[in-house]
Amino acid sequence: MTVRRLSLALTLVALLVPAAAQAGSIWTPVASGTTDTISSVVYQSPTRFWYATTNGKIEYFNGSSFVAGAGVTPGENFTDLAFQPTSVAGGPGTTGLYGYAVASNGDVWQTSNGGVSWTPVPPPQTPADCSSGSPVAAETELNAVVWSSTSTVYLLGNNSTVQKSTAANTPTPAFSEINKVGTGTCAAQSDTSAQNLTDATFLPANPLDGFLISQDFGSLYATSNGFASGVKKSEMVNNFQGSPRLAQDLANPNRLWAVDHSPGGGGCGELCLQFSTDGGVTDTHATFPNDSNASVGLYDVSSQGGIEVAAGSGGEIFNSTDGTNFYLQPAGGALATENWRAEDAYDAAHAAVGGENGALAITNQANTIPNHAPPPGPPASISGTGSSNGSTVTISVSCASTPCTVTITITTSSPSHTTRAVSATKKKTVTIATGKFTLHHHGKNTLAVHLTKAGKKLLKKHHGRLKAKVLVSTKVGGQLQKVSRTIHIKTAKQHKK
Repeated sequence: MTVRRLSLALTLVALLVPAAAQAGSIWTPVASGTTDTISSVVYQSPTRFWYATTNGKIEYFNGSSFVAGAGVTPGENFTDLAFQPTSVAGGPGTTGLYGYAVASNGDVWQTSNGGVSWTPVPPPQTPADCSSGSPVAAETELNAVVWSSTSTVYLLGNNSTVQKSTAANTPTPAFSEINKVGTGTCAAQSDTSAQNLTDATFLPANPLDGFLISQDFGSLYATSNGFASGVKKSEMVNNFQGSPRLAQDLANPNRLWAVDHSPGGGGCGELCLQFSTDGGVTDTHATFPNDSNASVGLYDVSSQGGIEVAAGSGGEIFNSTDGTNFYLQPAGGALATENWRAEDAYDAAHAAVGGENGALAITNQANTIPNHAPPPGPPASISGTGSSNGSTVTISVSCASTPCTVTITITTSSPSHTTRAVSATKKKTVTIATGKFTLHHHGKNTLAVHLTKAGKKLLKKHHGRLKAKVLVSTKVGGQLQKVSRTIHIKTAKQHKK
């Protein structure tokens, strides 16, 4: 085992020599050979390493550099990439290296030789929704591709698409829709609501056991029969406009993590990195011991060997050795503020991240955490809840030092026009309330912001989502500090869903 690990590690030497690890960082830059945005990374070993981009590239590592796979249509906006889980050592060309890539336009690509070449899969057909008699057409948007075994693959998309193939390790995978089965109920969700499904995870020991996650507040669905049916669990993120990703501890399957980001890659606060220890029955947000103002605009997360790694915008890379406390571990130099868009790990120590402008980095220290003391706590703690009558929003704020000033802006989204596809509905953001407060009490202050008459009418008419932007200004240690958070708030109607 030691000899094999050493030989595999040495194959990366030529790739890493031009870009040594940055001092003070656990991450080593890697030459990707592209300036495209890397949207997905698969890192199964030092020689089983692939990435896909938003501009039609899928590249594989040949032992010394990354090489573009042949046959891919230029310009494809790839949203996810997945390779056949296998314990067989070796790079592209090894028997059994089937892989799939999916794109934002619904295209599906397959390789049978480890990414050396790619061919398109006939477009999967799917109903528009879960209702009886819903028109069937080619899939128009896919968000994720996930292997549950060496022969079974799931494709996840908007409007509740769940396509499954049990012959994914053959040239004719024959995907079929298993969620929209024409009964009026979405089978994998056991409800009637159309959901944009963004990720899934399955147990290798029992590939029929799995979880799906959706865009809408990270709604989580569990199955024990390969999503012939499913049960809704908790809502894993406090956001409804991103693209949640999901990770599971395979040694302790009840432990789950979900991450998300706001539109454009912005942060959505601590409630966009949440975890569950009971299989999604309940969840709670992570803590950030060495980052007092974490933005948490995260795009990807993994769990391997009891270690979790998550990456996102503004240089944010977090790792955790206990699944609860996540430590900021940014790359160094020019990559310190990189917008990371993908992450993967193959064991507790080894992980990779990819991002904008072809940025790519790896680490063999994913299981280490900083040894310096955490900085002082944040100047304020912010949480929020929606009112039960649709006319008032309450926000709870605790200031570290008083007096402090709190400014709250409440917005909602409403349709400006609608096209045939649910996912193509255009929305505009409207401010429906503002409030400004000066606080003199150190403990929790509950602040009520009343919606305008026009705002209440708009909310009632369109069943819009409420979003509160909270800005707190206070002096700590004689210095002015500010903290802001965007809170996505459920209305009473949403709570009853």
